[in-house]
Amino acid sequence: MLELSKEDLEKLIKLQEIDSKIIKLEVKLKELPQEIKQLEEVSTKRKRKIELIDERIEELSQKRKELEKIINESYKQIEESKKRKAQAKNLEDYKAAIKLKSEAEKTIIKATKEIEEILKELNQLFREKERLEESVREFEKKINRKREEIEKTKQQLEKKLRELGGLREQLAASISPEVLEFYEEKKYEFGGNVFVPVVNRTCSGCSMQVPSAQYTKLLRGEGLVYCPNCGRVLFIK
Repeated sequence: MLELSKEDLEKLIKLQEIDSKIIKLEVKLKELPQEIKQLEEVSTKRKRKIELIDERIEELSQKRKELEKIINESYKQIEESKKRKAQAKNLEDYKAAIKLKSEAEKTIIKATKEIEEILKELNQLFREKERLEESVREFEKKINRKREEIEKTKQQLEKKLRELGGLREQLAASISPEVLEFYEEKKYEFGGNVFVPVVNRTCSGCSMQVPSAQYTKLLRGEGLVYCPNCGRVLFIK
């Protein structure tokens, strides 16, 4: 079994601390674009709502034109009924002229009511569209500000990563290949958390109490002490 000196152990613990910081910074870098993505998704949904409103406005506008055309045709029918009424040769012609006028007037009333409802809905849609467009403009401003903030944060994180990378390289160079290999293997096994402190006689890696024999060995500094439960290397701060 590999024996580590006190100096080796201190270096590896320091190396682990650096690696832990590097991992946290890398995670933050990966999370940064997600903040923009979430804002863009909200903006996209609102833009889609505006598109749907535009489609509905177009649909209602087209329907309004059709109804106005129907009303115009109905007025022509009323004029036609007047001519037929004046030219009626018998009672049936007279009644037909009256009926034509009555049907045209009903059509005008019905179409007019439908247009009134369309105008109400159009008014609501235009107000909603205006509100959404203002919201999208504000969101775009927010997204742009966030992009600037994230870019600054990204540069700062990348700078810290470079600094930590340099420190790690220097520290790793001062550790023997055999000891460094031991650490790298254990780091892979335990997901980076190889060396864990004992707090109140408890392993901070798995929260199990350290047996008296191992704890005494730790206090005496007699080589590596592994947690009998999780297998991590224990140390006392």
